[in-house]
Amino acid sequence: MSDRRLLGFLWLAGTIVLWLVLRDLVQWGLVTAGLPNQTLLGKAVPASTVYGALLSVGIAVALWRHSTSFDFCIETVQETRKVVWPTKQETREHTVVVVITSIIFALFLWGFDQVWKKLFGLLLDLDA
Repeated sequence: MSDRRLLGFLWLAGTIVLWLVLRDLVQWGLVTAGLPNQTLLGKAVPASTVYGALLSVGIAVALWRHSTSFDFCIETVQETRKVVWPTKQETREHTVVVVITSIIFALFLWGFDQVWKKLFGLLLDLDA
């Protein structure tokens, strides 16, 4: 897959996420201002959805046309292609190490918690 095509897919995904955020932000703004969230384009599409879509597409197009942001994104995609990704075996081994370490620390914290529970139990019983 070419760098431009990959960047296009990532840009589309970012635009969709931005649309979801802006839709909720516009809806919050309308509610806060006491304005109704009227339906546009029929009865199924609220105004906040349309405004959020227009804002997100506008921002995405503006950033796409801005040479600095576009060049930065192309360079980022090219750098990710240079990364040496771990093999499946290495990933499995590292995952096992992380899981075992997590279990050991969980047991350590559980034991520490039990000691403190016992100590505070003894201290509270002395006062009674």
